[in-house]
Amino acid sequence: MENELENLMKEWRWFLKQSAPGCRFRDRYRRRQQAGRIRSKFRRVCYVAFGIAMSIGSLVLAPLPEPGWGTFFVALGIVAGEASYVARLMDRGEVKLREALRRNTGVYDKSVPAVRVSIALTIFLRVVASLYSANHMFSLGFSVR
Repeated sequence: MENELENLMKEWRWFLKQSAPGCRFRDRYRRRQQAGRIRSKFRRVCYVAFGIAMSIGSLVLAPLPEPGWGTFFVALGIVAGEASYVARLMDRGEVKLREALRRNTGVYDKSVPAVRVSIALTIFLRVVASLYSANHMFSLGFSVR
């Protein structure tokens, strides 16, 4: 188990540091396919099934304040390691997201104080709503009536 965890960490470090944006997921797909000759088909099917189940669960829970869209994209990243179409889709999405973030960099710094307060208040309220809903969800199973 320790060896698997080390391999996973090594793979994701390589993913973040060595691959260029717009090619990361396709590079990961190619590496996993080359290594797939060693891995069993059952293991590959398990990765895809887990990624799909996680993405469906994320979409079902999307209206809630948390876990949010982050888990959906992590799940797609898992599937992208085994499906070239998903890998290409994720690469295109990453490039577009980086471009949008680059265009909007500094919006908070350039905004008037009222907008800054509004942004901070929105973030605070989302955190409070997330904590409240998590507390409510977990307390339902443990309540005694």
